[in-house]
Amino acid sequence: MGEKAKYRAADIRAWLITAAGIDGEAARRAGRAIADAWNAHEFYASATCLPLAAALSASRLPPARLDDLADRLAQAFGTHLHDVAAWDREPHWRKEISR
Repeated sequence: MGEKAKYRAADIRAWLITAAGIDGEAARRAGRAIADAWNAHEFYASATCLPLAAALSASRLPPARLDDLADRLAQAFGTHLHDVAAWDREPHWRKEISR
């Protein structure tokens, strides 16, 4: 039998809309990407922050909110993000969002 998903995209989407002011469609895309990553036990900063950065941009919100938003999201869902380049699958993810 398959393992039940601990993190639901709809729950993350709802949090992004209500707590962070992310637009609905951007929150849906980010919620799905983040839930998929977290359910695969990928708690790297890039797996969470890249979709969040895209959602902030699509919602025309300041990218400076990214780190605080990622921390608040992780706390809300009882997880911890690893922001250690040596552990991350995409260690240079911050360069991708600064373009």
